[in-house]
Amino acid sequence: GFMNYRHWLKPPCAQISHFCFDFDLEAMAAIALAMLLPSLALAEKWAVIAAGSQGFMNYRHQADACHAYQIMLKSGVKAENIILMMQDDVAKSSENPFPGQLFNKPGNDSPDVYKGCKVDYSGDIVTAQLFLDVLTSNTTGAKGKVLKSTEEDTVFVNFVDHGGPGIVAFPNGPFLHVKDLSKTLKTMQSKKMFKQLVFYMEACESGSMFPDLQADGKILAVTASNGQESSWGTYCGDAAMVKGKNIGSCLGDLFSVNWMEDDDLGKLASETFRSQISKVTKLTNKSHVCSFGDKSFENEAIGDVEVEGAVLSETPSTDSSVDTRDIYVSQAFWAWQNVPEEMKSQAWTRFVSIINDRERDDQLFAKIGGKACADSQGPAECQKKMLDERSELKDMDCHYTLARAVHEHCPVSASHHATGGWNGYNMKFSQVLLNLCEGQEVLGKDLEQLSKIVQEECIQAKGLTEVVI
Repeated sequence: GFMNYRHWLKPPCAQISHFCFDFDLEAMAAIALAMLLPSLALAEKWAVIAAGSQGFMNYRHQADACHAYQIMLKSGVKAENIILMMQDDVAKSSENPFPGQLFNKPGNDSPDVYKGCKVDYSGDIVTAQLFLDVLTSNTTGAKGKVLKSTEEDTVFVNFVDHGGPGIVAFPNGPFLHVKDLSKTLKTMQSKKMFKQLVFYMEACESGSMFPDLQADGKILAVTASNGQESSWGTYCGDAAMVKGKNIGSCLGDLFSVNWMEDDDLGKLASETFRSQISKVTKLTNKSHVCSFGDKSFENEAIGDVEVEGAVLSETPSTDSSVDTRDIYVSQAFWAWQNVPEEMKSQAWTRFVSIINDRERDDQLFAKIGGKACADSQGPAECQKKMLDERSELKDMDCHYTLARAVHEHCPVSASHHATGGWNGYNMKFSQVLLNLCEGQEVLGKDLEQLSKIVQEECIQAKGLTEVVI
């Protein structure tokens, strides 16, 4: 229906001063996708796709990315105008029951989305900085393909991975911070790199990454969740069956699978995008799909597209969907339950390692909050506020500094395929750092003092981890 009353039972689809309602999304994001389709104009269509994780437990991200690549090709974007970056370690993983293949949905006729998926940047060069260099056409930083769009062109950007308030992950190097993403989008505007730009982001708290898009900026961002909730993986556990084999990892992310499977149906010539996004919004019922930015092109007509070989499939069951924060632990437990007896000991060790890392992160950020509140009146109540409140991100420089301290000094969770202090589980605690930054006056501590607290607690936790190991 036009109004989805279930949303009154969940946190509002809003992040700080941005309010995004379901009917706005249907009118805005739906029409925005139409810009990806061939039109009568001679303008070019461009796409930049990034998967920000590594490791087989993050199978779904690279499957999402390759599926998006196939959608772009079928939607009329030239192969030379698509730039794809990902670690590219999942298809060739020893854990993959179908070596050299990736599947984004279950079934005996599920297509291999890795076939023909041309990866432009892979391995340890895939970083947040590379992503920004590609977007801004910085050939000094990006040595391969970069975005060469003009002010007449349409650009589509798709990012899939883990996130937290104000940050999203990349498989190598530090995170991408909201302040750097905002700066990059403004640089693209000043360089007149697009007529219209659509940005689809699949990540937890992804609604926090677009705080300052302008109503006339020709940028429309659509996110899998608001700034205060997780996104969800789907086709997990027993549902991850492809051609008689269980993949052993979630096949996709709920928001991404919903919008791409709807495009797969081949009805773009007859269906309005308002109708399409209305369905996607309804199906993504575990989080609030949100939109931010320019509404001026929401009433553009949809072009005709022919998608060959599209087959109507069942939509993802919410029973097979898992909160992204819990995917590692749920997959590890599922594996222990289902592996042969001779592998159970190894699977249990992996499961326990993930549990231990989660508990360590819980304790670490509780200690950071507690130490920051040590000199306040009512330290216990203060600590609870630092851990639980949802402050608005205003001091981006402070938040960036503290988030960078976590990346550089906190323990690295190998069980979460992490390369720095942040991982797919603890990125939710980015909100704690945000609360500290916005509470400096109440805490009686400046940025230098807060940064010292974060570093000291991280170093202590790392030392304890090394002793345990």
